[in-house]
Amino acid sequence: MRYEEFEAFLSWLEETISAQKVDVLIVAGDIFDTMTPSNRAQALYFEFLGRVSKSCCQHVVIVAGNHDSPTFLDAPSQVLKFLNVHVIGTACDDLTDEVLVLGDADGIPHCIVAAVPYLRDRDVRSSSAGESAKTKDANVIAGICAHYDGVAEIATAKQAELAKSHKRHIPIIATGHLFALDSKTTEDDGVRDLYVGNLGQISASMFDDCFDYVALGHLHVPQRVGSCDHIRYSGSPIAMGFGEARQQKQVLLAQFGAAINRFNNEVVKPEVITDTSVHIEKAASHSMNNTQFMYDLFAFDESVNDDTTNKGDDSDENKNSASFGGHADAQEPLFEKGLSATVIPTTRLLHHDDSRSLQVISLAIPCFQKLAQVSGDWEQIDTELTTLMQNAKSVWLEVIYTGNAMMTDLRERVNDLVTESNANNNGINNIEVLKIRNMQIKDKVMMQNAYSQEALQDLSNAEVFERCLNSHDIVDEQKPALRNAYQEIVQMIVQEDLNAE
Repeated sequence: MRYEEFEAFLSWLEETISAQKVDVLIVAGDIFDTMTPSNRAQALYFEFLGRVSKSCCQHVVIVAGNHDSPTFLDAPSQVLKFLNVHVIGTACDDLTDEVLVLGDADGIPHCIVAAVPYLRDRDVRSSSAGESAKTKDANVIAGICAHYDGVAEIATAKQAELAKSHKRHIPIIATGHLFALDSKTTEDDGVRDLYVGNLGQISASMFDDCFDYVALGHLHVPQRVGSCDHIRYSGSPIAMGFGEARQQKQVLLAQFGAAINRFNNEVVKPEVITDTSVHIEKAASHSMNNTQFMYDLFAFDESVNDDTTNKGDDSDENKNSASFGGHADAQEPLFEKGLSATVIPTTRLLHHDDSRSLQVISLAIPCFQKLAQVSGDWEQIDTELTTLMQNAKSVWLEVIYTGNAMMTDLRERVNDLVTESNANNNGINNIEVLKIRNMQIKDKVMMQNAYSQEALQDLSNAEVFERCLNSHDIVDEQKPALRNAYQEIVQMIVQEDLNAE
């Protein structure tokens, strides 16, 4: 459980909300990483909401993700309304319930939020026996489109009403927890397929033009959808796997109207880490002066770097909103106590749109726990590990051996190196090896069609199923149907709401 790492992020987010005077915080799904979160994770969730409700943030909107139990999130929703925390766990039968008009204490509207949660298979289509994969995909996409078209129609009607009485444009913000077509993912990020066979990948054209901004959750890599700068994933706030170790994490600040003239470029510096587990994505409305954003240091340049800027005049609106998607109670190793955060004081203007009076800013999140991958032959691994142990204060490590020589004692060698280093450092475990992969052994075993030396942790669920097919000598002609049946069973298990009656 990475409670301390996530609590440090939540503390930073809370301070950032106050520093940027955010009016609305939107959580785009995956509040928890399991449908049955621990008591500690629940406490962190409710304590955070309680603190934010007392800040300048006037509303919090939370929608469920595919990891969440919809009924679990919905259960306290009526109580949370008294804190101006609006929770949509389950897709609503009456779509009007998903369209929220959010305003200040005087009834002046800030924005309209189309709070669409993760749409489960049963929410968007009815299954029929003998459906082909192509038909299923078409039905899933059609169901998602119909849902968004429905909330867009309701939102635009409310927008027209408000425009008459307030004589100005009220922005519409939509949420979503889905997989956009051609989006980027990373190895080892734990992102699950949302529908059987990875169906239901949507394109930017699915979202109605009435949406001034679309805050998406599910994917961990920060990125826009297609060429649309107003439709974005902010990504996970911390690295959820070693494949994300080199990413600069961010939250997004979406600003509308006069709020564009307000922006606090002072970096929020977190203290030593305490304790939590939540994963988040955000968009708010404020302004920005001449600031810069540190590009992704290692990869994914396009996700934070391919942005357009067209500066222009501001409108009369004065609104700040924030959106984020989270993972609490993540099933990860314990976080080392007393670790300090690495602070990267960076902001960057990603998008400015005069027609929507919209501006999107990226705020870099400090790194609370360093992750690293070391790969190569033994010489390279030995050298890199030695350098890391000399320089790093605290690192969680993955070692990948790619050398040609057979090395059956890789794990022992790595552990001996790390143990010796930690012993020389007064017993403080600066380096903690969480994962070791010996690709050379794996390749040889695969070629020999024998799996006895494989470690279960190195295999995905699908790979284990493939081993079963091979060990039972299933003929190739039968494998596609069995794979599809297996995927459907897994999807039913993953989507079952254990908290439902």
